[in-house]
Amino acid sequence: MSFSWLHCWLCFRRDAQVQSMEQTLKHAEKNLGEICSILASYTRKTAKLRDKADLLVAQLFDFSTTEGPEFQVGLKNLAEDLAMVQDYRQAQVERLETRVVAPLKAYGDIIKNKKVSLLADLNREQKELQKLEKVRQRSPADRQTIVSFIDAHSTKRLEETVVNFQGQKLEDIKKIFLDFITVEMHFHAKALEVYTHTHYNLEAMDAQKDLQVDYADNNACLGWNISTFILSPHSNLKRQAGMEEEEEEKVEQEEEEEEEDEEESEAETELRARTSRQSYAAQYAQMYRWQK
Repeated sequence: MSFSWLHCWLCFRRDAQVQSMEQTLKHAEKNLGEICSILASYTRKTAKLRDKADLLVAQLFDFSTTEGPEFQVGLKNLAEDLAMVQDYRQAQVERLETRVVAPLKAYGDIIKNKKVSLLADLNREQKELQKLEKVRQRSPADRQTIVSFIDAHSTKRLEETVVNFQGQKLEDIKKIFLDFITVEMHFHAKALEVYTHTHYNLEAMDAQKDLQVDYADNNACLGWNISTFILSPHSNLKRQAGMEEEEEEKVEQEEEEEEEDEEESEAETELRARTSRQSYAAQYAQMYRWQK
């Protein structure tokens, strides 16, 4: 085995490993950089979605103040549940930033450091080849020394650098996306739990109750307006008119008492309905207080 052949073999092996390492770093830098950019945008848009939902919550609270008792309770419950989901979404945003985006950003520095390390290894290999050339010049016939030198100063460092980087990269990517899926699963599980209760509450809303209240209020207002314009008839029989007025007053008083009883009964029914149809957020807060 001639020295020139050994020299060519070492150079070829080193160049192949360097090219493989450079390609690995190049692909990692490109793909991980793109993934990091996309997931950072995903996180920002999730935060914007949270902000828009907060605006919707505020608008629902304002809207509820203009509606009847039934829809007022329903809209307030809906707003409270939406607000609770946005608390979960805020936690989702924070976890995405710390567990997904931040580790991917850190890979930019890791790749830069690997490039510096690769350059240092190349310089070291070049110096070892120069030492091998000096050994050959001093004792060209001493093949045993040359072979021992090759065994001790082969390109093992480059091989270890490539293998270690690849292994660490795969483990890191696996962990990052496991964390990403876990964060998404946790948010959607919590949101589904809240929205299931919200859907039940919305279906329980009875629009006819508010329509009946509006109809009764309109009739009462209309009856009062008409009564103010009715002229009492003149009669020579004043005593009879006085008796009729007393009877009418009694009837009106009885009707007013009946209406008051009905209103009290309706108020009690409405109170029971309100307490039984609470938002998930309100029930969750009560359970949390009881646990304390």
